Amino acid sequence: MKNIEKNIVTKAVAGFEEQTGLKLTVYVMENIFDVILRDKEYELKFNTEIVPLVNIEKLGFIRNRLVSKKNIPLLITTFVNTNTADKLRGMGINYIDTVGNVYINIPPLFIHIKGNRLDKKRKNINISQAEFTFGAAGLQIVFALLCNPELVKNTYREIALITDVALGTVAKTFKYLEELGFLTVDIKGNKKLLNKEKLLRNWVTDYPTKLKPKYFHGRYHIDQPEQLETIDMKYYDALWGGETAAAKLTNYLHPFIHTLYVNEKFGELVLKKRLKKNINGNILLYKKFWNFNDDNTINDLVPNILIYTDLMITGDERNIETANLIYEKEIAQHIR
Repeated sequence: MKNIEKNIVTKAVAGFEEQTGLKLTVYVMENIFDVILRDKEYELKFNTEIVPLVNIEKLGFIRNRLVSKKNIPLLITTFVNTNTADKLRGMGINYIDTVGNVYINIPPLFIHIKGNRLDKKRKNINISQAEFTFGAAGLQIVFALLCNPELVKNTYREIALITDVALGTVAKTFKYLEELGFLTVDIKGNKKLLNKEKLLRNWVTDYPTKLKPKYFHGRYHIDQPEQLETIDMKYYDALWGGETAAAKLTNYLHPFIHTLYVNEKFGELVLKKRLKKNINGNILLYKKFWNFNDDNTINDLVPNILIYTDLMITGDERNIETANLIYEKEIAQHIR
């Protein structure tokens, strides 16, 4: 168990006991946590998932991790704000944090405490220790490798062109991937990507905050969404993402928000389709951050990993369910 995880668990247990007067006992075996709550009337055994930083964008991923637990699942984290607390409760996720916020609903036991704040000093310490260290350019490289793991065999120069990053960034990213155990290089220099499932989880976690905002063109509204079907996708070098791509891929989802990844002709698209800037609009426009095609390109869709991620980070139950379908059908076989 990493020191930061030990620190989070210790403080979360202390916060829970201070707020509730109940006792939690922690058992650790081979970096796996069990937490037992004993009272006169019952004994509850929890399997935990430790996530240093929790926000709405991570909830789909967190829920997927928790449902695989053998015993009662329990999220342990640094801090849960009131908005995220409401989302967690709505998804039925039990949690405790380091400042005494709690949601546990295991009848007959019901505990719900929210609104405790994380002091600034503690917040800075925990966040700086927990941050994943890939920047935006590194995440672009990781995205390309996850979409095509065989890409590691290409030259750094070729990878730089495919990912639209500087040549030196490719070398640094590969070195860091090797240090983290995601890449192996044999004595002949042959490279192989490892632990792809874990690497994807890291990418999904950091994409919404480190990469996605960098390429955000804006949010727009169109009165008649069906007009979007008339867009010449090849002319604009555009691809559907998010709910729209998922609907086309699975026929399982009716899109309410339409996501488009466009290359250089963004302004022309906005003018010709008379898109209106609107913070509550039904169209999200992003610049493409990759220079490669895959099996989805012929159908005007972004790569499956990006469809999956854009759905997961919405925190919407239906989107998460659809994302899981896409993961099992289109992604899992390539990264396991």
